[in-house]
Amino acid sequence: MSITLQNMSKLPKRMRNLLNKEASDWDASIAKESPAKVRQLLETAEPFDASRPPRQPISLRIDPFDLALLKRLARQKGLPHRQLMAMWLHERIEQERNGHGDRD
Repeated sequence: MSITLQNMSKLPKRMRNLLNKEASDWDASIAKESPAKVRQLLETAEPFDASRPPRQPISLRIDPFDLALLKRLARQKGLPHRQLMAMWLHERIEQERNGHGDRD
């Protein structure tokens, strides 16, 4: 399981401290094991599956010129245009939520 520092900063301080302590405990525990034993434990471990609610489809009216530019940009990035739009929307929502949105 990998938790990025950005995701960790969104957690309450108490939860971050508990996760850091648990990670340290696991590191100390694994350090006592031989590499062969660690490999065996990892091979037999069950994968962790954190399910998210399914995405909801929406309908959006967009200017044809903007859509053409969006599709071109998405093609250049090697992404479907809907995925690029979702990524941009998510990034903007995070900016607004964190108080880093444009202010007039």
